[in-house]
Amino acid sequence: MIGAPFRHIAGTVLADHGPLTLVAARELANFYHSEARCWSSSDGKRFPCICEQRATALLEAAEAAEKWRRAAGWTNPEAADALNSQL
Repeated sequence: MIGAPFRHIAGTVLADHGPLTLVAARELANFYHSEARCWSSSDGKRFPCICEQRATALLEAAEAAEKWRRAAGWTNPEAADALNSQL
């Protein structure tokens, strides 16, 4: 897989290790943003860039999943995660 290992498929955010809830995807994106800020002052610029790419990919996947869920009739997109965890 080229790029950050996060995708949206049918209302689900997928990572290389499996599905993520929308809340977890956003929290992980915030973590990657904070790591990018922390490492931006270091000599190596590659790590902050990778963190920003991962954060952006996660947020884009979460936004796409939320749009998909809303189009599918969910007024609260996060509620679908609770339903999926019961399956």
